[in-house]
Amino acid sequence: MLTNQTPLPALARAHRDHLGQSHILVIAKGAWLLSTGRMAPAEQQVGLHMQPVKRRIGDLELAPAQRAALHARLQDEVIWLDHDLAPPKPACDVMVAGYATAPFDHPHPFIDAGVRIGDKSSGLRAFAPRFWQDGWLGHKAKALATTVQRVPLSYAFADWPSGFAIEQGDETAYLPWIEALHADSRRRSHARVPAGFGFWPENAVHRSKHSGTFDDAWLRERSPDLPTDFDPRFYNAAHPELQLVRAPQAGTAIRLVHLARQAIIDCTFPALALAVQARTAAGHMPAPTAMTADTIIIEPDHDRLSIVWRALVPSGQQADAVRSVRLFKTANPAA
Repeated sequence: MLTNQTPLPALARAHRDHLGQSHILVIAKGAWLLSTGRMAPAEQQVGLHMQPVKRRIGDLELAPAQRAALHARLQDEVIWLDHDLAPPKPACDVMVAGYATAPFDHPHPFIDAGVRIGDKSSGLRAFAPRFWQDGWLGHKAKALATTVQRVPLSYAFADWPSGFAIEQGDETAYLPWIEALHADSRRRSHARVPAGFGFWPENAVHRSKHSGTFDDAWLRERSPDLPTDFDPRFYNAAHPELQLVRAPQAGTAIRLVHLARQAIIDCTFPALALAVQARTAAGHMPAPTAMTADTIIIEPDHDRLSIVWRALVPSGQQADAVRSVRLFKTANPAA
């Protein structure tokens, strides 16, 4: 069905959207090197992930104090990278799969890390493992280590129930390893402000609130289609602070701070535009459909930035049914 005239991994598959309409979903993915500044294409492209990429917590890069704090969770798995099969997303996700890293490889009491793309930025603070210590003056945070060098930027270490859940009365609870810069979990009555630059699962509040209502009425009247109140914003898996209204323009400045052993990485968003051309059973070729870049995946330890493009082409019926689609490059967007 798909004729791919680009060097990028790509696929086309049937897709039924949340409104019950049939489409051909086309997905393409490209990878660039961060270290070149102007983003040279990676010699070896990264294939499309057909399933989430999971990591065992015990296989993450952890210091002895971190392993001690996680001794009961070392066999648990976290989703490190999402699959690439989602339909088009309303916003452009920016996700970092990596670690907050102390500058110059010197451990610090905490690490402030950040991402900036154009005028959009997000920051967080990463800590060594800490836990509540109950004293005659009340609770205070006590660290298992005075400094930290690397902290995984996973939802599993954030301040929410599927990370480090801190409940009143839990005297031995560990505090989250990553926090929003404006949050402070050292107070027992603190507001929960989950922070993180990576993938967020479906039960995260900013995703689950868009999933719709799966009740008896849905089971009787809609299943297996999605609920009528489903919102496609559910597909956006990045932290809300790293969901862009639209993909950056070519040449947009990108800065990564304390996300690799090189303290600051500066680069620019690459220039590449893609489109798909459908061909119907009757031989007609409707106007090409522009592909939309809606996912940016940054892997500092692999010196890599990947972009995922998506497009939906109506499947059509009878003579207008789509028989094939062609993926090709168009004129580069202005830098």
